Amino acid sequence: MRARDDVTMAVEIHADAVLRACAVYLREKADREDAFQETFLRYARSNKTFRSEEHRKAWLIRVAINICKDMLKRASSRVDSLDAAVEQGVAVMGDDGMEGQRELESEGLLAALGQLEERYRTVLYLKYYEGYTAAQIAAITGMPENTVYTNLSRGKRQLLGVIQNG
Repeated sequence: MRARDDVTMAVEIHADAVLRACAVYLREKADREDAFQETFLRYARSNKTFRSEEHRKAWLIRVAINICKDMLKRASSRVDSLDAAVEQGVAVMGDDGMEGQRELESEGLLAALGQLEERYRTVLYLKYYEGYTAAQIAAITGMPENTVYTNLSRGKRQLLGVIQNG
């Protein structure tokens, strides 16, 4: 278990990057907050040593992305039960989660990025929001570097199509 000061420092330094990574995958504010908290909880429990602050940031982003993917998998398995509940007249109420989404849509690009295929979304996010090179993205994602270049190129074309089509 990490020291409280270490975890607090990591949150202060990397909170924005982790939240952006979560926003790329999750639309609901509550889901993004859950993924954010789980990311730093895993960090607190981890005894991994990092070569640099950049290495720590890459690890946190990778963990956040994996958590978001897991949450999406679990959510897709619950869709049938939610649809059945709505059909049976059960009211689904609560925060629509749109406040945070509206804030993110002011950035436009992040919202468009969320509509891309996952492989393109991840590499474009890491390249343009976090500033990683293709070699660094390859190390973070486990993709070959040439695949990263291909996905960046195809992702940019797909992103342009999303932006142009509204």
